[in-house]
Amino acid sequence: MSEPLDRYDAVVVGGALAGASAALLLARKRPDARILVVEPQQAFPRKVGEATVETSAYFLESVLCLQEHLEAEQLPKHGLRYWFADGQPRRFAEMSEVAPRALADVPTFQLDRSRLDEAVLAAAAEAGCEVARGAKVTGWEEGWPESRVTIAQGNGDGEDGCERTVTTRWLVDGSGRHAFVARRKRLLKRTEEHPVAAMWGRWNGAADLDDADFVAATGLPPIGDGVRRRLATNHFCGYGWWAWVIPLSDGATSVGLVHHRDLYTPPGDGTPEERFRAFVAAQPGLSEILDGAELADFNAYRHLPYVAGRYAGRGWALTGDAASFLDPYYSPGLDHLAMSVFASVELIGEDLAAAADGGGDEARLDERLETHNDHFLRSYPRWLSGLYLGKYELMGDAELTACSYAIDTALYYFGIVTSVYRYPESLANPTFGLSNPQSEWAWRTMRFFNRRLNRIARFRRATGSYGRKNLGWRRFGPAPGLGMKSLPMLVSGIALWLRLEAGVLVRRLRHGRPDLSQPVAATTG
Repeated sequence: MSEPLDRYDAVVVGGALAGASAALLLARKRPDARILVVEPQQAFPRKVGEATVETSAYFLESVLCLQEHLEAEQLPKHGLRYWFADGQPRRFAEMSEVAPRALADVPTFQLDRSRLDEAVLAAAAEAGCEVARGAKVTGWEEGWPESRVTIAQGNGDGEDGCERTVTTRWLVDGSGRHAFVARRKRLLKRTEEHPVAAMWGRWNGAADLDDADFVAATGLPPIGDGVRRRLATNHFCGYGWWAWVIPLSDGATSVGLVHHRDLYTPPGDGTPEERFRAFVAAQPGLSEILDGAELADFNAYRHLPYVAGRYAGRGWALTGDAASFLDPYYSPGLDHLAMSVFASVELIGEDLAAAADGGGDEARLDERLETHNDHFLRSYPRWLSGLYLGKYELMGDAELTACSYAIDTALYYFGIVTSVYRYPESLANPTFGLSNPQSEWAWRTMRFFNRRLNRIARFRRATGSYGRKNLGWRRFGPAPGLGMKSLPMLVSGIALWLRLEAGVLVRRLRHGRPDLSQPVAATTG
């Protein structure tokens, strides 16, 4: 007779942040549960996803309890900062600059993800989870209330003879874009209406924007006390694209380009890396920061956004990028990770508790699964339409981007951040995911402003006024804050929007009503 298989309450695919945080929180919620984390890498490599925003920062600090690690091993983030030029070679000091004049009243971080992933996986192991590193899940026979999972240890193909099969009540997918479960169940769908691509790398030897010699050489003006340009997520923007510059605690600097393929094509005809190098060398500001720096690594994705058709079923759940990805602009990926992990752990923890008390309540579980899927699958298209569709047509205009940034950030604080800080359990509710009037109102408000600014961008492109303040304009506005502290930021954004709308009315008297049904054709370089 064959020996009985080793049994777990949950097997987690992937030991980086999504998988390890799910394992950690489940172990805290159900200390008696047997949890196995399967991670292919013996040591985590560098990866993108370095910047947090306020919701994910709260998740890391107050839910995962990583305050000591974040303070000792990571860098604080000094908000968002935007830079613009007019398509001509310009010095840094000539560019327009948009940013808050002070820091927000809640913390955010610039993350070295490999360090963070190691810290969270170590915390999961300390909480009682079994961790198998250098191992890979190679097979899954879905079942309920028990699935069979095959795991290959060592080289990952089982040829070394270290292959085993275990059973589990739950399989939690934290494998990122590998999307182990969603691909096997054929749940993934590309989001074709938002064709954005990315290329990025880490650079050694990049300039420090706060260094006295660099400031003197570039002629950058001083900014508010306590605010450091280097520690911000610096955005360099153009029509159809934006680039990030993020400092890391090991001294490297992450630089990436994200572009809408219908609006912008990176320069050159070589490999993606050669085109990336050509791009940064040609961009005002970026070229000065990276003058003399060396590219340490490089990666690229041809298409970024996708979503799974379901987030969970009996015996399985998707977290983080294993479920969906939208766009790195505003760093929503870690917010989604936090919400999908938190909600999945609540669902699985309740089922394990019910099972321990007498076998489980399947009717209750099916009800919870339906609500879980409904919330997340409502959130994704609303987040897409409310924030991203049409956004890349704004990015080459300093005024439009400043307006969008102020309104988006203030509404984010009003609708999401404040709720999470006051009611941590609201992390289980994905953005715009609830079926209630408040969620509907928030989504429609954000979508209204996004659509209006897109129309103004097309009007400006058609009438030759696009980017009219892209040189020498410095807008240091209010910083966001919890509750009513974000009202000044919202008011400043709406005031700028009204001025933009007034400008459209004036120019219509001169230019009439141009066709705004389609964006301007793609540009290169």
